Amino acid sequence: MFSKDLEYTIGQCYKQARDSRHEFMTVEHLLLSLLDNASAVGVLRAC
Repeated sequence: MFSKDLEYTIGQCYKQARDSRHEFMTVEHLLLSLLDNASAVGVLRAC
C-alpha cells in the first residue's frame, strides 16, 4: 500500500524515537529520517 521509500522512512522514524528512548514518534524524528532519503531531500531543497 505504501511505497518502499515511505515504509523505510517510517521504520527509520520509529528507530530514531526508540533509540532516543522517546515514547512517541514526533515530526522531529520524521524529519531526521527524511534527511536520510535522497528523494525526500530533493523535494525539501526544491521548496
